[in-house]
Amino acid sequence: MEITGIIAIISTLVAAPAIVFSFIYKVAKNKQELKRLQYQKEILELEINKQNNQIKLLEEENKKYDKIINQQ
Repeated sequence: MEITGIIAIISTLVAAPAIVFSFIYKVAKNKQELKRLQYQKEILELEINKQNNQIKLLEEENKKYDKIINQQ
């Protein structure tokens, strides 16, 4: 066998696992990013619910004061 053939075989044996592991790493990294974004979405939804509840409380309080003002 020629030296270039041996080098080609060795480089293939080294490069193939590296490519496979890089794909595995990227998939794992993307899964982690997806989880992070899902958690961030849940946090934002909870904040929206909290603000909506605060708005409802303020509206009820406003109705209460409107009723007091209108009775006078």
